[in-house]
Amino acid sequence: MSRRFLIPLGLAAAVFAVSVQAQTPPEAASQPAGPTIASKIEEQGQMRYLRVTDLRAVKRDNLLRIQAEITNTSNGNQQLYYRFKWLDRDGFSVWDDEPWKPLLVYGAQKQFINVVAPTFKATDFRLVLQSPDNSGNN
Repeated sequence: MSRRFLIPLGLAAAVFAVSVQAQTPPEAASQPAGPTIASKIEEQGQMRYLRVTDLRAVKRDNLLRIQAEITNTSNGNQQLYYRFKWLDRDGFSVWDDEPWKPLLVYGAQKQFINVVAPTFKATDFRLVLQSPDNSGNN
């Protein structure tokens, strides 16, 4: 190829690259990733055998609905106790503390926790977990 042809071709490629960048909205590039599972979980001690392996939240009929998947990594049955803290968008509690609820997770199995927020004011939550087989804060 001649040099005269390569220079306009290079300029055209540079203009195309700049126009593609300009079409990408800047807010899309700077969007933070969604909250992580860890940011929504409060463990009372360190869980040895139980893990939250999936956590989903959706708002339907103006109420927050949560589904948590709990996985037992051991071969034995594990007892879990859980409760939810319901928060507003500023992180303030909007509901009284719930009682602890028991959940038995069979060896090498998964269990789901499904719950609906008790008030329209709840826009955020924390899932609080404890298990008799927790290890201490070592």
